Amino acid sequence: MDIEQIRAFLIINETKNFTKAAEILHIAQSTITARIRTLEQQIGKQLLLRNNKQVTLTRAGELFVPYAERLNELVQISMETILLENRFTDKLVIGGPSSIWNYTLHTDILNFKSNHPEIALDLMAHTNENTIQKVIDGTIDIGIIYSKPRHPMVEYELLQEDYFVLVGRNDLDTIDLNALKGGNFLFLDWGKPFMTWFNEIVGPHFIPAFKINQTALVVKYLKSGDYFGFVPKSFVAPYLKDGELQELDHKFSSTLPRFNTYVIYLKNKNQLATDLFLERLRK
Repeated sequence: MDIEQIRAFLIINETKNFTKAAEILHIAQSTITARIRTLEQQIGKQLLLRNNKQVTLTRAGELFVPYAERLNELVQISMETILLENRFTDKLVIGGPSSIWNYTLHTDILNFKSNHPEIALDLMAHTNENTIQKVIDGTIDIGIIYSKPRHPMVEYELLQEDYFVLVGRNDLDTIDLNALKGGNFLFLDWGKPFMTWFNEIVGPHFIPAFKINQTALVVKYLKSGDYFGFVPKSFVAPYLKDGELQELDHKFSSTLPRFNTYVIYLKNKNQLATDLFLERLRK
């Protein structure tokens, strides 16, 4: 198989249409059909089901998608690396949840870029799971995640210890379970340790009145409305200091869980840019 077959498959999966995929690739529909046919012959399985209305994936096609995406990404990265040779001495790819760029690594990134202009820097936002997988694949050099990795190829170091606080813009009465069930409680799933603790308080079938899955949006709404919610203290420390947000009292007897951040990288990977950035983080 070649990369053009892989790209044809991925675009058809995205558009669910051979004609639209051919237009995107600027090739004839017969060409894209031939590429898919050859790809299926090489794999030995039918990947796509096609009728007059739509294109759907077979089970084999569903299994092939993540591998095709990774193959395509590896080819793109390899080409970028070759083209960077004349302008930069190295390239560093850092990935992790979008919140790390706003609340964890902002200053470190700016200082590193200023001190090492010879290194090309590529920042990517991914979930915990995608970050770990991309470190294993080699498409990310350094990952930042919020849980310890368990893969034998991955090394990790504790980057930051943090803990949750209950905050809001206004100093409210002591928060109890009834308040969490009200319309002003803003909820975000902060991962397994937090959810284990939270479900012990509210029960496993709790449905929040207001739920958001983006950290930056949570902080924005907390600052602009009469909402309150649980967030890692480091994310809101500047707003607590200047009085934009208040740390609220609550009636939950058990201690709120910690929120730790880890830096991960491949074991035995020898790359100057990776070592330089890890050295900065350790300081």
